[in-house]
Amino acid sequence: MTNLFFVLIVGLPVYVVMVLLGRQLRTRWAMRLGAPYHFICIANAVLAAAYFMMLPLETYRVIMAAAYMMDSFLILTLFNRLYWEGYFQKKRNIVVPRFFTHATRLVGITAAVLLILQFVFDVRVPGLFASIAGGGLAVGLALRPVISNLIAGLTIQLGKPLKQGDWLLIDNRLAEVMELNWRTSRLRTVDHTYIEIPNVDLVNAHLQNYSYPTPHHAVRLTVPVDYSAPPNKVRRILLRATADVEGVLKTPPPEVFLKEFGDSAIIYEIKSWIERDERVDQILDAIRTDAWYELRRAGVIMPLPQRVVRYERPDEDTDKQARQIAEILSRNMVFCVLDEGQREKLVAGAQKQLFGKGERIFRQGEEGSALYVILEGEAEVFVDADGHMTRVNVVRAGDCLGEFSLLTGERLSATVQATKDCEVVLIERERMADVLRESPELVEKLSEILALRRLETEVILAETQFRRKNDELPKSQEEYANDFLNKIKDFFSV
Repeated sequence: MTNLFFVLIVGLPVYVVMVLLGRQLRTRWAMRLGAPYHFICIANAVLAAAYFMMLPLETYRVIMAAAYMMDSFLILTLFNRLYWEGYFQKKRNIVVPRFFTHATRLVGITAAVLLILQFVFDVRVPGLFASIAGGGLAVGLALRPVISNLIAGLTIQLGKPLKQGDWLLIDNRLAEVMELNWRTSRLRTVDHTYIEIPNVDLVNAHLQNYSYPTPHHAVRLTVPVDYSAPPNKVRRILLRATADVEGVLKTPPPEVFLKEFGDSAIIYEIKSWIERDERVDQILDAIRTDAWYELRRAGVIMPLPQRVVRYERPDEDTDKQARQIAEILSRNMVFCVLDEGQREKLVAGAQKQLFGKGERIFRQGEEGSALYVILEGEAEVFVDADGHMTRVNVVRAGDCLGEFSLLTGERLSATVQATKDCEVVLIERERMADVLRESPELVEKLSEILALRRLETEVILAETQFRRKNDELPKSQEEYANDFLNKIKDFFSV
């Protein structure tokens, strides 16, 4: 009867208090401990009541040991929930592997057993401590690589020197971080091959993170140029080679440096800024390609090493080339009004230039000093009207560009961009002036052709833009012809 009294007076309040504590943990911290928590409450209630009961010492020690073991389970569970799961997973967004929670539980239970044996049952366990220490040392040595990788993974997760999605240069290979685990990390190269690297090797490696602190970073490439080319001229040419490359940032702007005086060439370095590392090969290829075309058009040589024996074929016969160009012009609607002699005189000394795919042959608003005749390739013609780029034509082999500027002195009225590699012949304005001064009757015919071309462009723009102003109507072909007639006469003084 006395034992029942202590159970009701002491044990029951302890049980109720611990149950209320469990409810607080569940409501305030969303921590559900489940059915085992009730056994912990019962064990502590029995221990509290047993303290006042007249029980045998061995029985009391067993009750105390059971209660302390269950309390250690509760403390370890709270530690794992609050520290590993609450702090790391919820606040730091770090996924903690089960190894750490299991290791914490194993160490805690072992410590609880030893403390209970030492202080509850009065069992001296120095030998047991020594054996456990020796066993732990052996296990630690066996698991040393695993533990080292886990510690390195923890360093990466906490310090965050790199994260998923970063681009790294490691072992002279450019790779994207795809997955960060606790033992290894997985990377993907630009060739879409996967590399799995132990975290210890990743932490100790000399790597460059191209995505930290910002994804904007510079790439560099070198271009050899002949010694005869003035450096300032070369800088302007190479900067133009980066102007239309997709992926090169406008800010910060590209730069060109004279890097080295080599054995057979001056070495220039182009520094450009990019943010998409997966396209670095395409971007560098586009810069090198445009640089080749720009240097070729400017007549600047990219020399071969002097130790190489070079055999060059003789240049193409200039008379044959002139006849070929004159034949192309005879099929063109602008120059078909010229006779054979006039066309041959016009193309005498004409310059051939190459434009790569994606390059702009010229831009709207620039001053035009030549007529562009497409020998090979294809290009699109765009007109910027009220801030809207409208494609008005596609030009191919045999078509002419820049005739308005050549004949009237107007600024170029369109932007032309190569959609394929183009071979273009430039006919200088002075050649056209000589032909018109000798044959002024051509002026009227040319003005009619230009009027027709301008009218076609106006119609295309009107259809595309729906003529935002209803009262604005395009001029007639006759009005355009009269305008061009006066402009040509004034420009060439004929």
